[in-house]
Amino acid sequence: MYDRLEEKLQSGFRCVKLKIGAIDFDKEMELIRHIRQAFPSGQVELRVDANGGFSPDNAMARLEALAQYDIHSIEQPIRQRQWAAMANLCRHTPLPIALDEELIGTNERDRKAELLDTVRPQFIILKPSLHGGMAGTREWIALARERGIGSWITSALESNIGLNAIAQLAADIYGPRITMAQGLGTGQLFTDNVPMPLEIRGDQLWMATDQK
Repeated sequence: MYDRLEEKLQSGFRCVKLKIGAIDFDKEMELIRHIRQAFPSGQVELRVDANGGFSPDNAMARLEALAQYDIHSIEQPIRQRQWAAMANLCRHTPLPIALDEELIGTNERDRKAELLDTVRPQFIILKPSLHGGMAGTREWIALARERGIGSWITSALESNIGLNAIAQLAADIYGPRITMAQGLGTGQLFTDNVPMPLEIRGDQLWMATDQK
């Protein structure tokens, strides 16, 4: 993970996300400590994603441990569908919590509003292919904005066609000069992709208008 981080930083990235909660937490903390010693928060924005790997019993202690290292946010610290426990974490957390999997399957506007009003996360993360498409994503973000909740958009495993559409959606929602790092780099995971004039320059996704 550390080698991959160095590789991304050398490519010009200044915001990275680490998956945690899958191995020994002490070893993950060792890695984060090592990263922060080498790359202070002014140089690298560090986000972590627990994918529901913590339990309601140990989550707060782990959030407090992570908060020592200037973490931007943590995604889904505990499993979804535990609204009361998640709300308690969001209310007392020492670092911002972002909901991701929690939003999947909640498609009615009133139910979305109920979730946001109950849990009150600091951020929500939208994958259009999992969160109701373009219209569903816009609705989630509009409801979040009404409540002072931040958001960003990420891609799942779309081809370049889908990635292009999601990038345009993000630009339309947040404006052409987006300041919050989005998660639109998954096209690099493919060994074979639909050809499109998309390219990553530093830590930004561009459409190369000089290509045909």
